[in-house]
Amino acid sequence: MRDSARRSGDVIRQVSTSTVLLQGFAAFLLLLLGLMLYEISSRYASLEDGIRENSLWSVFQLDRETRQLNELISDTLHHPATWRASQRDLSRRFDILYSRMTILEQASFEQSFARNARILEKIDGIQKSVEVLTPFFDRLSAGKAIQYAELNSVAQTTKRMVLQTEDLLTFANTTVSTARADARNGLMDIQIKTGGIILLLVVCVLFLIFTLRRQLKSVRAAGLSLETMANALNSAYMDAQAGNSAKSQFLATIGHEVRTPLNAILGTAELLELSALPDDVRPNVQTIRRSGQALLEIINEILDFAKIENGKMDIDLHPVNVLALASDVADMIRDRAAENGNTMRFLAPEALSAPWVLSDATRLRQVLLNLLSNAVKFTKNGNVTLEIREFTENGRLWFGADISDTGIGIDPEGLTKLFQPFSQVDASITRRFGGTGLGLTICKEIIEALGGRIGVRSTKDVGSTFWFELPVNETEATAKPPAEDAQRASAPRIKPMHVLLVEDNAVNQDVAMRYIKHMGHSVTVAKDGLEALALTGEQRFDLILMDMHMPRMDGIEATRRIREAEEASRYVRTPIVAMTANASDTDRDLCTQAGMDDFQSKPISLKTITAVFQRYGTVVAGEPETVPQTDAEDAAAAPDIRSDTDAVIADELDPVFAARRAEMISVLGEDDFAELVASFFEDAHSLLSQLERMDLLDASTRDHLLHTLKGAAGSVGLDRIADHCQRLRNQAVQRDDIVKLSEEIVKMKQRLAA
Repeated sequence: MRDSARRSGDVIRQVSTSTVLLQGFAAFLLLLLGLMLYEISSRYASLEDGIRENSLWSVFQLDRETRQLNELISDTLHHPATWRASQRDLSRRFDILYSRMTILEQASFEQSFARNARILEKIDGIQKSVEVLTPFFDRLSAGKAIQYAELNSVAQTTKRMVLQTEDLLTFANTTVSTARADARNGLMDIQIKTGGIILLLVVCVLFLIFTLRRQLKSVRAAGLSLETMANALNSAYMDAQAGNSAKSQFLATIGHEVRTPLNAILGTAELLELSALPDDVRPNVQTIRRSGQALLEIINEILDFAKIENGKMDIDLHPVNVLALASDVADMIRDRAAENGNTMRFLAPEALSAPWVLSDATRLRQVLLNLLSNAVKFTKNGNVTLEIREFTENGRLWFGADISDTGIGIDPEGLTKLFQPFSQVDASITRRFGGTGLGLTICKEIIEALGGRIGVRSTKDVGSTFWFELPVNETEATAKPPAEDAQRASAPRIKPMHVLLVEDNAVNQDVAMRYIKHMGHSVTVAKDGLEALALTGEQRFDLILMDMHMPRMDGIEATRRIREAEEASRYVRTPIVAMTANASDTDRDLCTQAGMDDFQSKPISLKTITAVFQRYGTVVAGEPETVPQTDAEDAAAAPDIRSDTDAVIADELDPVFAARRAEMISVLGEDDFAELVASFFEDAHSLLSQLERMDLLDASTRDHLLHTLKGAAGSVGLDRIADHCQRLRNQAVQRDDIVKLSEEIVKMKQRLAA
């Protein structure tokens, strides 16, 4: 493909060069032809001027008038009786002669005539003769008496003038004829040259057309080659994009699948460390915990880098107390530093000029932890220091953090490899200390996303100082805290809301309805998108909770139509929150494009749905209510709300189910929860019956049934069944797979019944 592209490029460049040269040559010929046409035009103009004011004609008229005057004077001399009658004719004839002479002097003749010295000399002689005659004819016009002798003298003068004009006429005729002949010869020469240029131009144009046709054919072939290549590149790009999306989805899925058992391993190892262990066993447990933590950090870094590659680096700005956050991070890393024999020091001013800044606490903590972890990892029996500082640059306040160590240091060549993906200073780093080489890349992306800068100073075998600096956007400490820091804060009371729940699964409907009613809100249920459209056309809702996958009309299409109806009717926009078991970035984008305002993945808990209502509800005056703490960690940390049955379930079944059971019993009551679980197994039996007829189902229907079963299982805390359904959605399903899923559900039902 690369050779084909190079050849196509060479063809196009050659064609372009040849075309430019041919165009230049054609332009030169056109210019030359223009000059010749201009010359021809000038020659024709000269001929027209000659015709318009013909010198020969003027001389001829002068000669004729001179002869007529001479004949009239001769007649008068020979017939004295007519003397008085002829005086008037003589005067008029001389006036005509005089005017002809004036015209001859003032006319602009041809250049060949006007510049001839002999012609000018002859005209001058005639003019002198006219001047000699002028006094006589002036007295004649005045009526004075004229003597015969005077008239005879005038007759002699006119005879000489006749000879002069005749000589002038003959010479002028010869001169003009010669000039005209020369002009005609020159014009013929120009015509011959012009014909040759036109012929050459025609040949050039024909050659240009022929060459351009050949080049056009070559360009068309090169264009087709490039088009084929572009199609191949586009196809490769689409494949790469699909592969990248698949990679992201795979990373998200594998991250979830790996982190879930890994969290259990870390939690179990930590519990074991807290118990009375033999001395020879405790180091092994500690090794398990440390290795698990290292593995978890690697997984988190890979997932973060995948987000960066896809442009999904999320920055959530909230008020952050920089000193408090940095102090907490230093405390978190202190024990790890001690394990390597290091002293952890935290240096900071007593107070910053801006105690609270607008930033992302989670991302800032991630950067500090990453840099401090690196400092601890590469330092043995030394010092690790975190120093917070502030300064002013260009009139703006900045704060910075310096993470210094007395570790192995980095040479100048190694410094050039930092902040690059999957890059270590040398291969031995990975073998000795581990890591993916992504940590610094992620830190750089985070700091730059926050508008700051990051760098390093290091000396081999002396130590390193990694630093970053961020501009200060000062804010108030009373601003809304980040979600992760406010999970256990008191929440304001929300005005009762009228909610539309769009959900096709009966179990999910029941769970969501009970949660909503427990919080004091009213709820209307729609089984699919068509029912939701009908209900929104009849009444107004304060909030719509919309499932994505439903029969007849899915949540995406329903949302689009609801938004179109709102725009057409100019209704107030109703908040629509997606509630679906699909939690990929693609699904989030689809929801956003359809017009949804938020996205909440299933299974829902009282805490998550309460957070949704707090975002879109109206606060009312009164005592705040406490945000429920009913997730798996809170349930595990609160044994007083768990019965003996809960403990048995936690031991024999799924600890997530035990936590979910404790949460839902605290909201719904034990009888209602038992009814909800029984409803799930009834629905599961119906869905499995449909799946067993898989030969009659298309792929989309089969996927919808598995999706529904997954969502229902997740709603009651049966995550193992939900995960099993998800795995089946991502593979080619066989009948044996459905049988195994059915057996797993039956076993779960029997164990719960026991």
